[in-house]
Amino acid sequence: MASKRVAATALDWSVLSTRIPAENKPAFNMLKAKVDKHLRAVNSLPAELPAIDFSVYRSRIAVAGMVDNFESKYKGLQIPYPSDQGKLAEIDAQASEQKTRYAQFVNESKGRIAASLAELAKWEAMMPVEEMNLEEALDAGLTDFAIDPEQPTFYPHNETWESYIDRLKNAEPDDHH
Repeated sequence: MASKRVAATALDWSVLSTRIPAENKPAFNMLKAKVDKHLRAVNSLPAELPAIDFSVYRSRIAVAGMVDNFESKYKGLQIPYPSDQGKLAEIDAQASEQKTRYAQFVNESKGRIAASLAELAKWEAMMPVEEMNLEEALDAGLTDFAIDPEQPTFYPHNETWESYIDRLKNAEPDDHH
């Protein structure tokens, strides 16, 4: 059986299938079917070269030494199992790099979650915005959401009036007559 030649797979398909999103399940199932088909094809092959009865050929072939030559070459035939050419070490290095990136992403995400929860707690502790007047909104620190009358802005309220005037003064004349 060829299974002696093939190393056991390090892939746990059941664990992997739980991590695949629902929209990618058909592609995952196709990949698993292809891998299983390849594995069945490899396992159907014999582990060793088939034995040939060269004595039958010696009795039927008239050329002297030809069968002996073929027999010596056949017995000397060694087909090496292909090596990974260092790819497994490269994959392991990538896996460790991805694990560190994953851990970093998780830590950053936890920080973002904590900041979002703090912001949510601030909003939940605050008086509803619908019930605030402009002065209360400015006192609550909602300067991004309320227009401050002390600092006039121009629509869409992303720059001050002074910076808008400066931008107009420095603009090239637009003469499209």
